[in-house]
Amino acid sequence: MLTRTHWPAVWAAIAAGVIAAAYVGKLPPAIPLLREEFGLSLVAAGWVNSIFNTLAVCTAAFVGVLAGRYGALRFCGAGLATMLLGGTLGAAAQGPGLLFASRLLEGGGFIAISVSAPALIVAACAPRERNLTLGLWASYLPFGSGLTILASPYLLGAIGWRGLWLAIVLLTLVCAVALWRSRASYRTAPASAPGIASNLRALRQRGPWWLAMGFACYSLMYYALAVWLPTFLMQERGASIADAATLTALLIGFNAGGNLLGGWLMHRAAPRGHVISFAFLLMAACSCGIFSTALADALRFALCIVFMLAGGMIPASTLSGGQLYARESSQISSIQGLIVQVAQLGPFVGPPLVAAVVSAAGNWEAALGVLLAAAALGTLFGQLALRAERALPAR
Repeated sequence: MLTRTHWPAVWAAIAAGVIAAAYVGKLPPAIPLLREEFGLSLVAAGWVNSIFNTLAVCTAAFVGVLAGRYGALRFCGAGLATMLLGGTLGAAAQGPGLLFASRLLEGGGFIAISVSAPALIVAACAPRERNLTLGLWASYLPFGSGLTILASPYLLGAIGWRGLWLAIVLLTLVCAVALWRSRASYRTAPASAPGIASNLRALRQRGPWWLAMGFACYSLMYYALAVWLPTFLMQERGASIADAATLTALLIGFNAGGNLLGGWLMHRAAPRGHVISFAFLLMAACSCGIFSTALADALRFALCIVFMLAGGMIPASTLSGGQLYARESSQISSIQGLIVQVAQLGPFVGPPLVAAVVSAAGNWEAALGVLLAAAALGTLFGQLALRAERALPAR
């Protein structure tokens, strides 16, 4: 058992997640350009975003079981390689078909990294710091996507969306090298396991399912705001692409701050389920103001900030909780796979659902009902997760 955390190895694994998140964040600012070049409708553009999550929705739990069987480091490296291929093909796309296919490949790489990197982090850190390091891991998505969205206006203007795709491919190569150089620090991560039966048994517990379904509700709310905010600001408020991307990146930055806050609360042993439920209630209250045309834009944006900050506590609480249900190290990837698979229902369904509701109603305020329903369910799942965690036998 480690007595101290190998921080360079922890940061290398987190960097893999940050790079994977860049593949998520590169799309929203580029949606107007892609719609113009390929003639995509609003709903079709939503599916370009959501197709990224297709493999995760269908296979993440199975991929997690395989990662536990064949090794977390192998799967993390394979994920980076798959994203390299997808990013390169996307940059070469001359029509919607290849663009969709490239996003599917990138989604496959994303899921491989998402289920395997937490096991590498656990292997490289001391037990007393697992909640802290996994809380840091939880910030990979808003941090990586937020930085990409922030840089996108300048890169899109200088090198176009294809150049942005290739720039992220180069960063992926750098990350792969860093991960390989830290491989010795992951030696306690399972390189392989004798079978998959124990990993499948880990998925029969209720706790991971409650955490996963709560995460799905959060991710639906998060993507409903993050994916469509640039389009809303440009179409409804006349913002430039640079201003829209900057404001969106600012919100995602606050979400990353919420991740860090959630990680700190878990490190301080705050009740996980209560933190999750409180965050959902706060997000619901903010949603009512965000979609109210009676409020000034400045106040609505302030509520967006609180929405993102509160929501950020949910990934840290959820992802650090999965390891509590692992009875052996090979089960960590399996449980992470389950959480990721169910959670990806949010970004898979959310953007097209919001686009369809907004298109049918003819106004953006119609999206409020979707967010409130997700918040109500998420609050319930948080309390169910709390009950399941309290029922765990003492270790």
